[in-house]
Amino acid sequence: MGEKIGGTCPAIQGIFSRGDICRFHMDRPNCDYYPMSEHPNELTRMLREWRRRQDPNEVAGFTARYGRRRKHGLTQKEVAELTGVSERWYNKLERAVSAPYSDDFLDRVSRILNLDDDERHALFVYAVAREPAPRPRPDISSLDPYMVDYVRQHEMPAYISDQAWDLRIYNNEAMKQFPWMKYGINIMVWVLAFPEAKFQLIDWEDAWAKPMAAQLRMAAAQHRDNARLAEVVREVRERDEAARRVFDNDVTSYTHPDGSHRRMYLPHHADKEFEVVWLAFAPLRDQSLRFIVSIPADTSDQPASAAIPEAMPSASLGAPSMPASTYAEATAL
Repeated sequence: MGEKIGGTCPAIQGIFSRGDICRFHMDRPNCDYYPMSEHPNELTRMLREWRRRQDPNEVAGFTARYGRRRKHGLTQKEVAELTGVSERWYNKLERAVSAPYSDDFLDRVSRILNLDDDERHALFVYAVAREPAPRPRPDISSLDPYMVDYVRQHEMPAYISDQAWDLRIYNNEAMKQFPWMKYGINIMVWVLAFPEAKFQLIDWEDAWAKPMAAQLRMAAAQHRDNARLAEVVREVRERDEAARRVFDNDVTSYTHPDGSHRRMYLPHHADKEFEVVWLAFAPLRDQSLRFIVSIPADTSDQPASAAIPEAMPSASLGAPSMPASTYAEATAL
């Protein structure tokens, strides 16, 4: 076969010697095919352009962390923090340095830079020479169609999740509040283990992580035969050190979120804080499902007629009263 050159084609996992032809890349003797070395300029140009066009206001909590910014664009450091990696690791990707970038990391970059399906496909091909897996989609096949329609038509942010906190259906208002829902990410995994959750969710550890980790622990203990639930627990513990610490060591007891008040930032609302109340329901026909609705906290002392979106007051904290439609507008942008 001749002298080994140490090249491996990632597309077929073949090692090539001098004079060999890669059957996958027929124009490349001794394949050693890595798109990073063959097409570095394409990847670098694309990532720089995707960073440049990104509106920081689309990232909930960005302004509270980094301050107000008039121009579009994210820095490499900001993308690294939002994807949970070191600035050096993200810089290697943008400089088109060959490295074992995981699908999870590339999908985080894709999500933070708001890439469409074609751009996501290009990112994977140029970075790791393979196509990405299809994005997961919520499974509504076993849900009552009337329930699906009700969630979609609900005026407030609403969604249904299953016993393992996988999303089954959500409405547009919920997606505008939490854009990650369109990527099919598990709710517990996002809240507990995704870096951008700590940007958006105010007092992340005490108000969000501890009670939700307590729910997850209790559900895992109660439903030991649920393989998907066990998988969610593993993913939470493996993804984030702080989440693992909270899950393993905290002693909070918490059964459900119904009636809980929590604060968060919303996309396109800079550093304005919103306090919301979470209402939780379970369909009588299948009580493993959770039907969750979020409403602004300051409607509790008003008549029901005042709670419709057109009359919904803002839940902003630490600020004077605002126009009545602020929260509804915030979730309808």
